[in-house]
Amino acid sequence: MSNEAIIGVRGPDFEVPIERGAIRQFARSLYSSHPAWMEARDAVVPPTFLVMAGYHWGYILERPPAGSALAGIDAYGTTDGEQSFEFFGPPPHAGDSLIASTEVADHFFKEGRSGRLEFFVMKTDFRDATDGRLVARWMPTSIRPDRRPGFAPAKTVRERPWLRRGESRLELDEVRAVKTTLGIGDGPGEVTVSGLTMTEMIRYQCASGEDSPAHHDTFAAQAEEGLPDFISVGMHHAGVLGAYAAHWLGPENVRAMRARFLATVWPGDVLTYVGRVRGFGEREEGQTVELDLECLRDGMAVVRAQATFMGPKGL
Repeated sequence: MSNEAIIGVRGPDFEVPIERGAIRQFARSLYSSHPAWMEARDAVVPPTFLVMAGYHWGYILERPPAGSALAGIDAYGTTDGEQSFEFFGPPPHAGDSLIASTEVADHFFKEGRSGRLEFFVMKTDFRDATDGRLVARWMPTSIRPDRRPGFAPAKTVRERPWLRRGESRLELDEVRAVKTTLGIGDGPGEVTVSGLTMTEMIRYQCASGEDSPAHHDTFAAQAEEGLPDFISVGMHHAGVLGAYAAHWLGPENVRAMRARFLATVWPGDVLTYVGRVRGFGEREEGQTVELDLECLRDGMAVVRAQATFMGPKGL
């Protein structure tokens, strides 16, 4: 069942300037200093970078500007279920200017194990401001349960670590670009990031624009959400998975990524990022590499993703 009345509801166009400084800030929040993001004057965007467009330049379903068409949709109490990004060619670069538009792509209900779930699927298309060419598409799915989900009690939340002055957080730099012919099951190896700190969580919030207090303020998390402590933004770890894959297969080569959020991530969690080749495909541009990616806590997936990259040239 769906509410067809809201499907197709669309907000006004908005401009998204692709800024070099914003790319650098975003990459740093993902534990990376890759030169394609940090040094190149025409820096390419990381795979999940366009999530920031809704917060910094446009709007998202949960926080549309007052008076916009989307502001009339009741989305209170939704949580992030899935996010997908697609690029129709090489991803945008610093200096590009995009025109974006957001609309409700789908709305439906499903019966889950704990009751009825309501799904809102949004679609934001990004077009080149000069020629109108479709450059990228971002599709987030928000889920609202009939009743609030149960969260872990306070005793299960880990001791909160802190980031010491001068401590390096560039773990993805351990991942080296692929140099050999790829096969099914190949991957760049695991990358583990020690206890998640408030600094890292806020660094991602600043880069993405997702400034909900439940992601950095214990009192707000307890009073507004009934949580024992603030929780991490799920897209932070989806973003790390995308950057992890890009370090291996090349930032220019990303063409699609889709992430699902399976569990709450808390401050203090030790997270491991891993990926491997699932298969190969074909596009007009050439052969693609299809990846399975996971962010693990204690061996269990908290974020699971799939990604498509063009096969690196020369392999």
